Amino acid sequence: MSTGVNNRDQAMSLIKMTGITHAPIDVEKVAQRLGFTIIEADFPDNYSGEIFIEGNVKSIGINKNHNSSRKRFSIAHELGHYLNAHQNFDDGGEMLDDINFDFTNPIHRQEKEANMFAAELLMPKDFLIKDLNEFGLDINKLKEKYDVSEQSMWIRLTSLRLAEKYSK
Repeated sequence: MSTGVNNRDQAMSLIKMTGITHAPIDVEKVAQRLGFTIIEADFPDNYSGEIFIEGNVKSIGINKNHNSSRKRFSIAHELGHYLNAHQNFDDGGEMLDDINFDFTNPIHRQEKEANMFAAELLMPKDFLIKDLNEFGLDINKLKEKYDVSEQSMWIRLTSLRLAEKYSK
């Protein structure tokens, strides 16, 4: 499994490569730069997205019924699988339910790593620090600016120890 630093480096390289200088990160532009087509599909509600690569065809399918922040996270998550060279696991053809992860299971560790990449891409540390200096710890402004869920923003700020730093 790659380290968080590797995810951070990969995310920042993509952000620079696409010329993005502020939030929200245009995750579709990043995906397109990597050769992916984004397809909105009618998946079951508990299924967020999937990646498909065959020959020169690369696509990411996302749940058309999810809100904007969930769709963006799903695209970034699938890019995390791709960039970390994850293997596709097939549990008898069944879809992996978003809710019932077992992070001690080796198959699910890749999901955790893809989530870490998504957080790095959608909420880059340097961007967050700049915006925290401007807005303070105003979660509503931050989640709106980054187009992420409140939960994702809190997890990111807590994991970077920025919530603690900016709450004082």
